[in-house]
Amino acid sequence: EQGFEAFLDDLIERSKGSRSTAIVILGRSQVLLSTWCYLVDKGADVGMVQIDPFDLEQAKNYIDSRVTERNTSQQESYEQARDGALAKLSAAFSPTAATAENAFLSFIGYPPVLDAIATLLRKESNYHRVQQALSDGTGGQLEIDLLIRISDYLLDRDHDEKALPNFIEPIAAEVGGFAGQALRKSLFDREEQCARVLARALTRPFRRQLIEDNALNEQYEKAVARWFPEHPFLDDTRLRNVVFAAVAVTRCALSSIQEYRTLAHDYAMANRPTYHLLYIMAELAKAREIGVWCFNMLMQSCSEFLGINAEISIDIDGESWEELQRGQDNRAELTIAIEFPEKSQERAFVFNGIVDTDVIPLGPYLVNTRVTLPCHVDLSGTPAIEAIGDCNISARSVRIDTPDLILRNIPPRTHEGTQGNAGLFINAHKVEGHANAVSVGAGKVEIQCVDGGLDYPIAKYVQRVAAPCAEPTLQEKYRRLRRILMEFRSHKKGTLAKYRDKIEHERVLENDLGRRMLAALVSEGILLSDAKFYYIHADQCDAKLGITWHQLRQHMSSSNLEAFLRSV
Repeated sequence: EQGFEAFLDDLIERSKGSRSTAIVILGRSQVLLSTWCYLVDKGADVGMVQIDPFDLEQAKNYIDSRVTERNTSQQESYEQARDGALAKLSAAFSPTAATAENAFLSFIGYPPVLDAIATLLRKESNYHRVQQALSDGTGGQLEIDLLIRISDYLLDRDHDEKALPNFIEPIAAEVGGFAGQALRKSLFDREEQCARVLARALTRPFRRQLIEDNALNEQYEKAVARWFPEHPFLDDTRLRNVVFAAVAVTRCALSSIQEYRTLAHDYAMANRPTYHLLYIMAELAKAREIGVWCFNMLMQSCSEFLGINAEISIDIDGESWEELQRGQDNRAELTIAIEFPEKSQERAFVFNGIVDTDVIPLGPYLVNTRVTLPCHVDLSGTPAIEAIGDCNISARSVRIDTPDLILRNIPPRTHEGTQGNAGLFINAHKVEGHANAVSVGAGKVEIQCVDGGLDYPIAKYVQRVAAPCAEPTLQEKYRRLRRILMEFRSHKKGTLAKYRDKIEHERVLENDLGRRMLAALVSEGILLSDAKFYYIHADQCDAKLGITWHQLRQHMSSSNLEAFLRSV
């Protein structure tokens, strides 16, 4: 600091008496503000100029200047595609309506962001197709690709043009050789930058040591501390917008570094994710497995679709805790299906995970959620857990921890169809914990378990489960029948349905008995099918099995059901 001030003193001395601008200093805003204050305090004749972001018209002109070889016969389509991209980015990068214009312009007026739009328009000369893709509903693929491209551009730019020449290069040069070259690539990479912005937003120190040599690592951390507050993802101590937050959480969640994964989890728990996380995770996690602990943050991110007239159904399909040979299959799939009826659009997101933990957190929102897992589920939320629509959890054990458990219907829609019965159904070996209040706005709570340790008032919803069939051979058949039929859920047409590939999955059928059981259910007309779904024929189920599907969910049996099992 003394050396820098001595340098400034020298500038003051050299510029004295000048009748015109003698010295121009360029720098980052934080450094320039400190420099300006110092020069003013010393009586220097000094001014400060700030480069403002482009306004909207200038942003359009900048893009046009970068797309010089566009087809003039498609000028109208080009302008609509260009303006559509700007409009999409406006919605994505503006956190609130009150600050939307300023937030939008401060970001979109940044040339590197506009370069990403220009690159898109240069590569895709069919502007009409670009325009259609951008107007293709919330979270169109082209929009998501554009958001990821912009975010990566900024991360790479901070590494290549700021960190590398200013404070990584001296350290790498001191280390030398292959080790130094490795540091040039690894230090301040995309993952590390994302982890640092999450740590700053959570007001936590960044604890991971990146350089083995303690002295060099301390030198590196001091340099980062000086430069990092002006990272493009940050607005002081907050993430600048929901897109940067989603990118940072996704990159850390997919990291092989445990500290980064923890930051992603904790940030998503402290800040309710938006739909951007769902779409960006789907793109960056293609063809790879994610930790099952990520499932909950993705489930929370799609709950905001309830406000835009969309239908949501969420399934976590894993091994059932009721299986005799549990533990052989540690895979699980999260499927989030979102339908926009007014636009006749539907999309299913499928994430493959490994059950590599004994406890999986869920909450505070469950929206038309069905869960089958072999492990422990921790259902928690403050100030409440909200089960919206038809929610079903089947796990080895479930712990409930919330001031209030709220049940409510899916908000009414303008189109025809039904979401089925609302409520929360839990099936587990052991259920424990507490809810200080239970607010049943719609549906009902049913908790079925072998061992229960719940406090009042939720304890009154507990039902103890006993073996429905005494004969061992019938018990295995009953378990297979129940596993198949419990896969079904309320369909928008008012029936119980399930995708064919989900019912025919080896995890559900397991063996030849399962395949014969499915064939018998179809033969007796209890199950109907088409090219896409299996459906439960409710009347045939009641007639042939002597119980309803809901009674079967409650582990009930009947003489008709036992006769059917013997026939298989």
